[in-house]
Amino acid sequence: MANAVEKLFDSVLAKLPPESTEINDESNADSDRSRDIIDEPLDSESDEVHTLDFHDSVYEAHDALHSGRSLWELPPEADGIIEGGIRRSGFDVLAFFKSRRHLAARPFPGRWGIFYLRHGLLYVEAQIARAHPGFGRPRDLARQFLRMHEHFHYQADLQTLMFEAVKGRQLHQPLRRAFRGLRDEFVEEALANRQVWTWAQKPSVGIDDFAYDFMKLQPNAYARFDEPGMELTAEWAANVVDTSVGPDVRRYDLAQWVEALPQYYLRPSLCPEYVVYPAESSLWLSPALVLPKVTNIAEGREVTKRLKSKFAHLEKAWRKTKQKLLEAPQLHGLNLKPWPKDGPDSYSVKVDESNRAHLRHEGNGRWTAYIIGTHKELEHG
Repeated sequence: MANAVEKLFDSVLAKLPPESTEINDESNADSDRSRDIIDEPLDSESDEVHTLDFHDSVYEAHDALHSGRSLWELPPEADGIIEGGIRRSGFDVLAFFKSRRHLAARPFPGRWGIFYLRHGLLYVEAQIARAHPGFGRPRDLARQFLRMHEHFHYQADLQTLMFEAVKGRQLHQPLRRAFRGLRDEFVEEALANRQVWTWAQKPSVGIDDFAYDFMKLQPNAYARFDEPGMELTAEWAANVVDTSVGPDVRRYDLAQWVEALPQYYLRPSLCPEYVVYPAESSLWLSPALVLPKVTNIAEGREVTKRLKSKFAHLEKAWRKTKQKLLEAPQLHGLNLKPWPKDGPDSYSVKVDESNRAHLRHEGNGRWTAYIIGTHKELEHG
């Protein structure tokens, strides 16, 4: 039996005229930077999909019989692959939201809602346990961490439906075409991560440092979650209502409505949740951004000069950063990520809360740090 949200979707969509084709379907089609889960479904007949309730019942039965032992564990090599996938594609390698609009489409025809990938739940659980070894129930925190992001996509989908009802025309599909191949530049990803960030800062949760570093690893719009909320919501409104795409588009007059859904529609029971047990996790993780190895870090002339003058106070922090890069460059706390503004082999790394350094990979594990400075100076906002 259809719930209230499903009835709302079916009612509104039935009244909308056929979609406009003003936007070229080939827009950004050749881009390989980010995918849309509907355009490029990754499911296979061998994948298992279970309701969240069933998944929980399996865990509870196992816990009752085998206290202290994990039911599932990731293989040792999985961490690096998943972490590379996050750098490349953000949250989509861990979980995703599928709209009611695409009920009949792959992935998983006949189902809509939030889909957690089992390796995503395990990975985040392990990362939280590693960052906060004294916390109990990292499994619950991991699920809520992913849920907060994906549930925002559910909320945004509903808000788009509200705008469609008022405007009397299709908005969702034209927007998907406009961002085809550029999904990671859609500001909705920043707002979804912002919801995670707000939740993580609650005293009862207490994983704000972990969440910040985790989300700053992600590409493009995903990492913009700490920008002013009004700017992000105004940009989203312009994207959705006007199908305007670009760094400066804003609809401040509509910004306040972006997160103004009636509480009735925010009830957890209205958005179905599933756990996917992939037959081959690698299919869901490809392509991944794999960091080059780090065996040597040289300091360029500008870095040496700055560490002897205005940034002398960073010498100790920079020394620690270099050591961590040599030992484990994939650490979330380092926030090592590509910096394409300076070229294809350029990367940015966190030195401390206010400063970063940029490095260039010269090849074969050899790196050169060519600039060190504040977030603002290095154009990190």
